[in-house]
Amino acid sequence: MSGGIWVGRGLSFRGFGHYFPRHSEEIPADLPDAPEMEAAVLGPDLGVERRHLSDDTESVPYMAVEAGRHALRNAGLEACDLDLVVFSSWSQRRYAPEDGPRIAMRLGAGRALAFDVCAACVGFVHSVQTAAAMLTSHRWRHALVICSDQFSRRLKPGRRGSYVGGDGAGAAVLEVGAPDESRLRDSVVLSYGEHAGVSKARGSDGWTVSLPTISQVAAATAGEATDLVLRRNDMTIADVDRVVPHPGSARISEELVRRIGVAPERVLTNLRTRGQTTSATIPSALSEFTESGELRKGNVILSPAAGAGWFSGALLYQL
Repeated sequence: MSGGIWVGRGLSFRGFGHYFPRHSEEIPADLPDAPEMEAAVLGPDLGVERRHLSDDTESVPYMAVEAGRHALRNAGLEACDLDLVVFSSWSQRRYAPEDGPRIAMRLGAGRALAFDVCAACVGFVHSVQTAAAMLTSHRWRHALVICSDQFSRRLKPGRRGSYVGGDGAGAAVLEVGAPDESRLRDSVVLSYGEHAGVSKARGSDGWTVSLPTISQVAAATAGEATDLVLRRNDMTIADVDRVVPHPGSARISEELVRRIGVAPERVLTNLRTRGQTTSATIPSALSEFTESGELRKGNVILSPAAGAGWFSGALLYQL
């Protein structure tokens, strides 16, 4: 493998973490029928059997701190070792102040540079690329990327589609080591203003509304990002051990699997057991599947994503 923008820069993931709210619910079998447009977005299978719902004490920053602590423990680091904290969220965004500095302070990393990014469901890819760029342009060693969202609160209650959304957080520690220890190989984030209306949520408490074309747009754009990172690294999908994508929904995941030509059994998501947690889907899945042993050291992983904005992106890395 050669050609990735981070090859030889010594970047690697040192540890992952996750947090899901204490309360979870099984998705009922007798869901209400979906309106025609919603049915076109979701398809016949929601792809979710259980989801987690946060209570009033489990705010977006609270979940972020818990996931961050988990990632630091798994990395064998203390919060004071961090130089940078990049926080991604969109579901409960503030105008000011941003949540990143407060999250870093609660972790005990008050002297680390901390800030927020967005990019909705592409937030993890965007955050990792941002952290990688900053780590390699400063004399820094450790960055913590945290993604936390309450997607359940941005879906209109009572509709079939509202049962897709879950709440949760995921985190990853990114480290700079020796050049020959590089494991993060490549990243890309792309934007598409022409697709800005495909998925949107108006106002601070607005419900998410998506067009029937969302699954096709998501698969096409995440597929474009995938093609780019594979081509830059002289690879094909056959060279990848596992795909850990942002699933979006069962329909979007199926479309993406077809688009990039990967066997379904090589794809890992926690959509069915945790719900759609937007920016937290990829890092929380990496944390869970690393702990369970389904992802192992040395595995080559591809993580594509697409989401509102419109954005797409992909990460290529080795555990």
